[in-house]
Amino acid sequence: MTNNELPLRLVVLGDSTAFTTDRGPQLPFDPELYPNVIAEVLERGLGRPVQTTVIARPGADTRDAWRMVTKDRHIQFEVLMGADAVVVACANFDNAPAGVPPVLEAIVPYLRTPWLRRRARVLLQSTHPWGVAISGGRFSRTPLNEFLRMFDGLLFQVRALARNAAGVVMGPIGHNSAYYGFTHPKRAEREQLQFAIAKRHGFPTVASWPFIEPAADRLNPDGIHWPADVHRAVGEALAAPLLAQLKGEAERPKAPQVGDPLPGT
Repeated sequence: MTNNELPLRLVVLGDSTAFTTDRGPQLPFDPELYPNVIAEVLERGLGRPVQTTVIARPGADTRDAWRMVTKDRHIQFEVLMGADAVVVACANFDNAPAGVPPVLEAIVPYLRTPWLRRRARVLLQSTHPWGVAISGGRFSRTPLNEFLRMFDGLLFQVRALARNAAGVVMGPIGHNSAYYGFTHPKRAEREQLQFAIAKRHGFPTVASWPFIEPAADRLNPDGIHWPADVHRAVGEALAAPLLAQLKGEAERPKAPQVGDPLPGT
């Protein structure tokens, strides 16, 4: 079997935007989803089949991704190791306004009775927009220093596990959501910091908000998830730097070498 017949392994580290459109969550093989758009563009440009693995869940953020790439053996050695291309698109909710401390959301599954869990979820859902309004959106889901530390470590770990794979980082999304108080004051600032970290690790970057903002009135009723044309635009934009790297027209993120500075140093 020649290299062109072997499937190219594409890994997407994402969140619900990787599997949800304006019509709600979709099946993994839905051609409208941006990971599948990336795969389509790569297959067409390389003349080679693409096998796509999406690691994503609703509300996932950099903390979740950092935990997976450092603790989950399957994701480390059976997903990332040997990947040909990696999309890092999991830093969307870190900068979202926090109306209630995320730790309260984290403990809800551990409450003892279903009735209590349901009541707690309803209370947090209804309180969150008020908390955002009262604080003016000043507090983010992930504190800045924690975000910088974990995103830096995440990219280092991706480089170490998916050695010499093509890579790209997607910038944070925005929203038109009542849950977040229709405000997002930290998005642009966090995008700049995120892109600076990505550049230091050798990852090209793609800003997602310019594609999403014109469709703000066509998002899912939650005010977060995009219609098919936005998925198409984002997917094609993410595929472009990957294709250039895989064709040898651009440099790939380099695997860490002995003596390279560790994350956070």
